[in-house]
This record gives sequence, C-alpha cells and structure tokens, in this order.
Amino acid sequence: MAPLAVVLIVKDEESRLAGALASLAPLRSAGLVDLVRVHDTGSRDATVAVARAAGADVTAGEWEGSFAAARTAALAGVDRPWVLSLDADERVHADPAALAALLGAVPADLLTVEIANRSSEGDYRHRAERLFRPERARWEGRVHEHLVPTAAPSLRTAAAPAGVVRLEHEGYSGAAVRVEKCLRNAELARRELEDLLGARNADPAAVARVLLDLGRSCAGAERPQEAVDAFEALRETAPGTTEALQGTDALARLLLGAGMDEVVLVLVAELREAGAAPAYCDWLEAQARAQLGEVATAARLLRGVHEVVDTAGRILPAERLRELRGLVEQLAA
Repeated sequence: MAPLAVVLIVKDEESRLAGALASLAPLRSAGLVDLVRVHDTGSRDATVAVARAAGADVTAGEWEGSFAAARTAALAGVDRPWVLSLDADERVHADPAALAALLGAVPADLLTVEIANRSSEGDYRHRAERLFRPERARWEGRVHEHLVPTAAPSLRTAAAPAGVVRLEHEGYSGAAVRVEKCLRNAELARRELEDLLGARNADPAAVARVLLDLGRSCAGAERPQEAVDAFEALRETAPGTTEALQGTDALARLLLGAGMDEVVLVLVAELREAGAAPAYCDWLEAQARAQLGEVATAARLLRGVHEVVDTAGRILPAERLRELRGLVEQLAA
C-alpha cells in the first residue's frame, strides 16, 4: 500500500480534469500514490469517462449543498495514511522522493501546501491545508470547507516546502463562470449561517467563518452591497478575531475599488491597530492616498513596501507593486 491517496470531488469538469490527473503521473510512477479517488456529484458531461480513462477510482453521490459533505463522502473506504485533496482545476508539482521522505517523517496531522493562483482577477500565492491524515482530521463547512480534528483537541500543522510539493490553480475560466460559482457559494453560506443561528448556543467562531465566506462570495458574485453587509456584520459580531481582520481587509479593498477612499483610510487605521502587517497597510493606504491626489504621501508609503502579503497570507506578484509604483510616479510627474 502506498502512503498517499489523492481525492477529488467533481461536477462537469471534463475540460479540466484530465490535466489534474495527468499531473499525478510522477507520483504514481514513483509508487507514492496508488489510489486516485474521483467522487462525482452529478456531472452531465464526460467527466466520469475522463476519470475512468485516466485510471481513477470513480464513486458517485448526490450533491447535498455542502462541500464538506461531498469531501467526506469521497473519503469513504480510503485507508491510506495520507490524503492529498485536489480540485479539477489544479495541477500538482512535486518531488516524489522528497515528498515520500516528508510524509514518512513529519509528526504533523496536516500539511499546508503552497498554491499559485492564476486568474483574470490577478495572480497570487497562498497556503491551504491539503495534505492530511484522514484518521485524525475531518471536513467541516458547507462552503470554503476546512479540516477539524476527528477526536484530539487540535491538529498538529506544518508547512510542506514548495520545493517538495506545490499546486497551480487555474481559477475560473471567465467572469461569467466566476460569478455563477460565487453566487452558488453565497447561497451555501447563507444556508449554513441560518443553520448556525437557528441552533442553540451557536459557535461564535463558526459564525465568524461563515460571515467571512459570505462576504467574499458576494464580492466575487459582484453583489457589493451584500458583501459590505456581511463584512460589517462580521466586524460587529466577532471583533478582535482573525476573521474580523480579514473581513476588514476585504471591505477596505472593496471600497477602494468603489472610490470611497476616506473610508478606506479609516479601515486601514483599524487594520494597523489590529496588528496587520505594516507593509500591507502601507500598500492599501498608498492606493487610497493616490486616488485622493496625495501623490507624495503615496510615494513615501510605497518606499518601504517590498512584498505584498494580505491578512489571509496571500502573496501578490511583484508586478502588482511595480505597477502601482509606476502609476504613482506618473501622477507625480
């Protein structure tokens, strides 16, 4: 038995699934992966045929309106020590020998993996929990699902080096697809929020996570007022939390795009007080100052910014920083 299984949940992914499965070839050839589970949730295209042609173990189930439920169903019968959770629009880049050594030695229950995101909305890198021991962790959350302990009080987490394993995420193929999927995610988040608020002793941390998911999904679905409402509800109900910090960040960026620069400056001050990275706050403030015509202040703020990492740990490409500096220089000329 190999130490690693790869598990995907899919629906109508005939155009992208083959690439994801092909990227696993080095891991399969090295004997590190001997089970690729593709769990279909109701495809109407050739997704299942593509998966079977690639040698995947295919299972099927009804879509229950929950990504956690689908990922849990996909794990049925998977008994490998480690699982890599993969999406159809992702590609795996790994050093099989180094990854095998890591999985055999690390005491962690789950490993974060670096993901390079490519999309029309802008490229960035971030880390996500994708490698985990299935006997110690389970999925939770209707949308933007996350791993929680099966029995222990907490999960031991470590970071897999990008030179050992990393993912490339193609992202949504166009604005129409992005809006459609974000609308779906927003509806799932609303249902989860209703469930939480309808229960006795609702978990405040869970409510905060869902409000953040709802705000982000509404923003991606081009429903700005609904996004603002969700972010403001989050900031009011969960002050001082990581989710509130990220919600304030998302709200600031949303209002920056709407030209509400004075409000953005207030939000940036709140981010600074809450402990957000000074360089990131300078990056946000510089944009608002530039839009307000305060070009000299914007230029001064950008001098100390060498890398842009937001409150969720997403690393923006250096080109974005160079573009902003170039714009400020043009305005100052």
